Amino acid sequence: MTGDNDLFDALANIQSEVDLAAYLHRTAREYGLAGFMIVDVPSVSDERLQPRISLSNMPKGFLEEYDRQGLLKNSLIFGNLRRTTIPTVWSLDDITSGRPAIENEPMRELFRRHHISMGVFFPVHGVDGSRAAIGFDGDRPPLTQLEISQLGMLVVHAYAIYCTLKNPAGPPASNLTGRELEVLHWAANGKTSVEIAAILSLSDHTVNTYMNTAMRKLDCVNRTQLVAKAMRLRLIS
Repeated sequence: MTGDNDLFDALANIQSEVDLAAYLHRTAREYGLAGFMIVDVPSVSDERLQPRISLSNMPKGFLEEYDRQGLLKNSLIFGNLRRTTIPTVWSLDDITSGRPAIENEPMRELFRRHHISMGVFFPVHGVDGSRAAIGFDGDRPPLTQLEISQLGMLVVHAYAIYCTLKNPAGPPASNLTGRELEVLHWAANGKTSVEIAAILSLSDHTVNTYMNTAMRKLDCVNRTQLVAKAMRLRLIS
């Protein structure tokens, strides 16, 4: 696998959705995977997956047949994504064993025909505030915890770029105060709240308050996404 630094450096070259698609395809391949998708997590009433996908390189015909078979209704993956904010790791055996028997073999045949036996979905905060996810799949041994962590960091940055491409104006830099920018700067340099508090002569409670306010202003759900978005918007370096 190419060093993580190469993949992080490549983020700076993304200027369009075509670039982003190429980047996610490259990222998948570096981890021994093949497919990727950016998807708004379907609701329980949705009957088709394809309309919820905004960017993907899934094999030709796969999504059409997935929807034709009505496989979204009993999807364990998307059911899980509606409930959790942690990565959903899956295998073909996992996602077929809990299905009605009539769906089991056709689904296995579909996935095997397209060389898909496992994958992972990373929940992200949707552009409009809804739940979304970036998923990768392929045919390889299970991902290690280190690989999942590395992919998760890349996904946070890639999705921040996707949101910026969808909303080029973004939030104005003046939204963040000087103190909030200082806290973000040190967070981007790997400092904990306690360490930032010592550097800025603040309490760690105050640092966390600044962090939470900045997350609300930049519409982020966690510190990692906040730092990635602030860097993408060039609010910090």
